[in-house]
Amino acid sequence: MRTQISLELSGISKVYGSGNTEVRAVDNVDLQIKPGEIVLIMGPSGSGKTTLLSMAGLLLKPTSGVVSVNDVLTSALNQRQLAQLRLRSIGFVFQAYNLIASLSARENVELVMNMAGTNGAKAPQRSLELLSLLGLEQRADHLPADLSGGQKQRVAIARALANDPPLILADEPTGNLDSKTGREVMELLCCGLGRVQGRSIVIVTHDHRLREIADRVLWLEDGQLQAKAELTPA
Repeated sequence: MRTQISLELSGISKVYGSGNTEVRAVDNVDLQIKPGEIVLIMGPSGSGKTTLLSMAGLLLKPTSGVVSVNDVLTSALNQRQLAQLRLRSIGFVFQAYNLIASLSARENVELVMNMAGTNGAKAPQRSLELLSLLGLEQRADHLPADLSGGQKQRVAIARALANDPPLILADEPTGNLDSKTGREVMELLCCGLGRVQGRSIVIVTHDHRLREIADRVLWLEDGQLQAKAELTPA
């Protein structure tokens, strides 16, 4: 049985600059993600969504507030411990894919496993299993430049799943895809690989069509979760 994860952000803020140049990208946000829950975070451009997701994923340190993973305060962890927690517990899917251009699809997936200490035959075997699951078994040895946008995003999803993390964070995962491909990718991620396998998934998006796949839809504006945050998925 897969280990599940709970994520809690308490009073999280991120401030850039000071005085007249101060910008509060995220302003005193409280957010709890339950094990197995799919949550959409929506809001206008520049509202702080990506900053919030980066702090939730331990990629960015908050100016104030705390992030807890399974009741463990991440501020108490050193950099090595944080890196191991990210590698083993959190998978990231980025709008721009963030694939390494000189590596094949298979090698992009393997790299994450190697970083977590998985070597030998196990990493290539699992990478091919994931790519096959995502319909990319015939493209495993192709470079990112030879893949379509939808194929690149599927590779990114395979990479996010490589270490079997209980939490997936996705930043505008359909932003570079046409509506049909975006829908297929998100149904696969959330329904086929998320809800069925008990993963928690947090998605930052402008795409209102994704609301129907979520358990909760939250609205972030001017760095704050608004009173109108709880929306009924369409």
